[in-house]
Amino acid sequence: MNRLPEIAPMSDMRLRQAEIIEKAQQGPVVLVERGSKPALVVLSPELWNALADRIEFLEDAVAVYRTKWEVASGQDELIELSPATV
Repeated sequence: MNRLPEIAPMSDMRLRQAEIIEKAQQGPVVLVERGSKPALVVLSPELWNALADRIEFLEDAVAVYRTKWEVASGQDELIELSPATV
């Protein structure tokens, strides 16, 4: 299960920048404006790269399964599949 992100007021970025950066090493930190509206998400470079790699992996997997579906169903054209079908 995913951890809940740390939430901090936007003013903390000015007042406690080092602490926000340290917290971002453990997971995302959501900085909010007045009214609790999210303004910014701070991530460590390692987490950003891991997320980008995961997205790329999943996009590649979708492409592979689409091709397998086309071959198995005898289709020549790519069709959009719903997540439930895949």
